[in-house]
Amino acid sequence: MEQRHGGLQASDLAGTGLRTADVLDFSSSLNPLGPPPAVREALASFDPGRYPDPTCTELRGVLSERLGISLDRILIGSGSTELIHLVVRLFVHRGQRPVVFAPTFSEFERAVGIAGGHAYPWTATPQRGFRWALRNKPGVLERVRPPLVWLCNPNNPTGVYLPRDRVELVASALTEGPLLLDEAYAAFVDEPWSSLDLTQTGRVILLRSMTKDYAIPALRLGYLVAHPDVVSAAAAIQPEWSVSGAAIVGGLAALRTKGYVEEGRRIAGEAKTYLCEALPAIGLEVVEGAANFILVRAGDGPGLRMQLLRLGVAVRDCSSFGLPEYVRIGMRCIPDCERLVAAFAKLRAGGFETRPHEDGGTMDLDAGNVQTAEP
Repeated sequence: MEQRHGGLQASDLAGTGLRTADVLDFSSSLNPLGPPPAVREALASFDPGRYPDPTCTELRGVLSERLGISLDRILIGSGSTELIHLVVRLFVHRGQRPVVFAPTFSEFERAVGIAGGHAYPWTATPQRGFRWALRNKPGVLERVRPPLVWLCNPNNPTGVYLPRDRVELVASALTEGPLLLDEAYAAFVDEPWSSLDLTQTGRVILLRSMTKDYAIPALRLGYLVAHPDVVSAAAAIQPEWSVSGAAIVGGLAALRTKGYVEEGRRIAGEAKTYLCEALPAIGLEVVEGAANFILVRAGDGPGLRMQLLRLGVAVRDCSSFGLPEYVRIGMRCIPDCERLVAAFAKLRAGGFETRPHEDGGTMDLDAGNVQTAEP
């Protein structure tokens, strides 16, 4: 079965003789610190015998204060995945063709298919360093008038991070539906720019993931920032109590933990620097982006994933992104990364074939290179 999402599952280990506790999981890209201790403490005293607040008022209030925006511009969801499906239901109807900047997270295309639409990909290639040619896109958007445009920034899995002027270029060309801007990994960018003001007119809908910021994937927690009319419409079709009481309690505890995301970003940055030196040194091609993960060109992504799994290391097969030759590696602490490099070296010594870049180095896709890559 194709690996549609990251995160190690018990079924992945069938026939390996391993338990999930035996495996280092690099397949998901979360805060490398793991969940804040305050979240575990809050959950230990959580009362599961009460219905959760269906409007997540307290959690929205804390976010409202932190972001400096009004309460009616925020919607909490059961992970950003639920919010993707809600927005697609609002804007995409049967037979329509929303635009997606690809290769990227497959859940948007899946949501479009459920709605009866057909995603139209604008695909960046490895030959261009996974950077999109944007010069002609405004004219195309004006002609095509898509009901919705999806852009993940920084992109998953390539890590390409578009600067503000490139995102504004896309948003300003829209004449029909809005731009759905997924910033699930923006907290791990060294020098991010603020997109909050772009949501005021309704032209841009912003998604963020507390799941990734605070390493709480079991709680499923994300939020949407948009014009109040969009928030109200999305809330009207959201299932009642879709956000659990445990997620609300854990989310509040996470938000009140000062400096946790910043420290996680620092550790992830150190790990990325290490891996982008160590992996090319053993002959692997690495694609470095702005987020807390990297790509490794494997030749056979699914095959490499299974080989590494047998050595007690899990990585993300990128077939569901349309990149079966690659695996994605989320950042963990340096000692864990050293074990990962040792596993790669063992496979290389045993004859596992990859296709290294001509110079054996990395392709750097940071914001500076993206800005100057336009032909």
